[in-house]
Amino acid sequence: MRQRAEWMKPADDAILEYTRDAGEVPPAVIARNIDIHRNYAGQRCLELAEYGLLEKEEGGYYRLSDLGREYLDEELDADELEPDDPSDTA
Repeated sequence: MRQRAEWMKPADDAILEYTRDAGEVPPAVIARNIDIHRNYAGQRCLELAEYGLLEKEEGGYYRLSDLGREYLDEELDADELEPDDPSDTA
């Protein structure tokens, strides 16, 4: 059974599964295919990327990361992930 983190939302698994199957996609396409609002999909993609489960590509596209694949394959407990700290780059 997948170990979701407390910060994760119910749509996150569907987002990760869709990106695994579709490859690089923008949030609007994800939203249309899993039946959520595109703004919400964009917010969730940003957070999933912050925790390393998705990788943000050029043009606002996202793809599944290696960590995301491990999570979907039930090899990773998402509670073990830490968000990237944008202030570290300042």
